[in-house]
Amino acid sequence: MIYYDYTWDLEPNRILLDEELNIDKLGWKGGDFFELKNVNGRAMLVKVDPLVKFIKQGEHNETV
Repeated sequence: MIYYDYTWDLEPNRILLDEELNIDKLGWKGGDFFELKNVNGRAMLVKVDPLVKFIKQGEHNETV
């Protein structure tokens, strides 16, 4: 679906979504994890499965 007339505030460390965008309809909630991908020259945020998020966080917390 293509959305028009939404205002996004883009900065190097965050994207502030428009307050009228209903993320509940998208099934998004606090703590969701997204991965930035480049698909045919277009940036895409892809929601990551919670189990994959848990595993990736564990990889960064391992001690040797």
